[in-house]
Amino acid sequence: MTTTEVAEQLDLGRRSTYERLERLVDHDRLETKKVGGNGRVWWQPSMNGQAFTKGRERDAAESELGEVFDRISDSFFVLDEEFRFRYLNDRAADFLELDETAVGSDIRNENLTETFESALYEALETRESVVFEDYYPPWDGWFQNVIYPSEAGLSVFSRDITEQKRRERELVRYETIVETSPIGITIVDSDGEMQFANDRAEEIYGRSKAQINDLSFDDPEWTEVDVDGTPLPDGEKPFPKIMESGEPVFDQISGTSRPDGERVWLSINGAPVYDDRGEIESAVFTIQNITGRFERKRKLEQYETVVETAHDGIYVLDEERRFELVNDSFAELTSFSQTELLGQHASTVFGDEFASIEAEQWGRTTGDEPPSFEETINAGPNENRTVENRFVITDEGARDRRIGVIRDVTEREEYRRKLEESNERLEQFAYTASHDLQEPLRMVTSYLQLLEQRYSDDLDEDAGEFIDYAVDGADRMREMIDGLLEYARIETRGNPFEPVELDDVFDDVRTDLQLQIQNSNAHIEGSSLPQVNGDREQLRRVFQNLLSNAIEYSGDEPPRVAVSAERAGSMWQISVRDEGIGIDSEKTDRVFEVFQRLHSREESEGSGLGLALCRRIVERHGGEIWVESEPGTGSTFSLTLPSV
Repeated sequence: MTTTEVAEQLDLGRRSTYERLERLVDHDRLETKKVGGNGRVWWQPSMNGQAFTKGRERDAAESELGEVFDRISDSFFVLDEEFRFRYLNDRAADFLELDETAVGSDIRNENLTETFESALYEALETRESVVFEDYYPPWDGWFQNVIYPSEAGLSVFSRDITEQKRRERELVRYETIVETSPIGITIVDSDGEMQFANDRAEEIYGRSKAQINDLSFDDPEWTEVDVDGTPLPDGEKPFPKIMESGEPVFDQISGTSRPDGERVWLSINGAPVYDDRGEIESAVFTIQNITGRFERKRKLEQYETVVETAHDGIYVLDEERRFELVNDSFAELTSFSQTELLGQHASTVFGDEFASIEAEQWGRTTGDEPPSFEETINAGPNENRTVENRFVITDEGARDRRIGVIRDVTEREEYRRKLEESNERLEQFAYTASHDLQEPLRMVTSYLQLLEQRYSDDLDEDAGEFIDYAVDGADRMREMIDGLLEYARIETRGNPFEPVELDDVFDDVRTDLQLQIQNSNAHIEGSSLPQVNGDREQLRRVFQNLLSNAIEYSGDEPPRVAVSAERAGSMWQISVRDEGIGIDSEKTDRVFEVFQRLHSREESEGSGLGLALCRRIVERHGGEIWVESEPGTGSTFSLTLPSV
């Protein structure tokens, strides 16, 4: 045992302790030797065969020796070479659960651990000091043991290190927690030097522990910025804040660029650590990479801005169909404010039939497309508005929540109503015109034919030719009237839409045009065509017009026509391509106008209504039709039709 250790145990000064120990050496009660440069140890020697001081001198020495070792809080005992107790202090007696009668007994009879007994043999055999730690079950504790061999035996010191072991285990646990934490942890000393950074901190900053900056000084490769992108001044950075105020910082959001160029957003919490003098010795920081959460928050704020500034009304209904959120545009379409609408049932705006209408619309919906329907809403006293209602988002599964968009279509509905009325008047006019004009045309044709029959012998060649022109003109007039009537009835006399196989329509049209195909030696090829939603008879008329025109305007070479289809969002785009004479780009829009012709009647027949009918039919189906062409290279007519 060293002088310092004994002094600490005796609660004496180092000099006083040294003097006491030296007196015991003088009285042959202790032996001593130097160890290391300035160290010295003492132990109790064997008393067999030794001449000890007699009388009072001996008693005084033994008394002082006992006083020294009994005041030591460590367990201390002395064994002879037979492992018999020669001396043990009070702490050793307690530790081994013995009393003064144990002197002379063999320690191996006690509850020694295997480690302890092996150490005794090792010290006796090697004549070297043995230091080891051992767990002692009766005390449920750990002890650090030192065995000093002497000429006549062994001196043994045992110190209780259970609390130290507990702290070491706790430290290991804390180190494990820190190193495996999903949160970055750093410690910066008061001079701004990084003392510690865990693995997660390395990942967040994209730097090794040695490279991580201390958060307090400017670094050209690492500029912390505020949420608006402005570089943070030193006083706003977490470390200087703590050092200046002595207060923790909580959830400070800042952004920084990693060495790989990636911008990351961090949430930083920090707290000062004080020393015994009450001064800050370091600061501990926890850092979380909140880039994903931060970006989602920013996007949410952008979405909220979009929602609040959107012209369409946007609303959210909870499971009970009460308004959770409405934007300004929605409130403006009603007779209520945003505040008044929140918590109100949807029937307040949409009427008592909302639940049944909603259920009906969902029942009609096929696939993943949410329903869209028109309904009337209460827009104020004695005022209703027609809106298009679309559920844009629903909770997955039971469809319990609704996020919807409404658009005021009152004016559009009024326009549609007027358009329907106009179409009806147009149809009535066309029907009347057809009926009223057909009779005079029949009369003109009949009298011309009668004139030709009765007076053919009296008419010269020119007169006969004039009669033929008049009859032909009357026939063409009749065709134009029939075409005009058909054009007017596209909307009102069409069949309901249903799934239509375009392959079947294409085959039927080829059969209808078989004579024209054979006479022109035309080659018509078609890839697999899709199923669309439409009026089969009207679509048949479209294909017939397009294929017939492609054959007719093929030029001098045998016609080559190709029909193809490709997906275009929710529509199908059908194309009919030929290698014919083509159309001047300045005239491509005219081909779809009523009674517009690009060729004389001597060059081609027809009323000039075919492509106009095609456009009207396609528009009825919600699609578009157009042509791309160059003179001499052919034309491609394309149209879009709704998929099933």
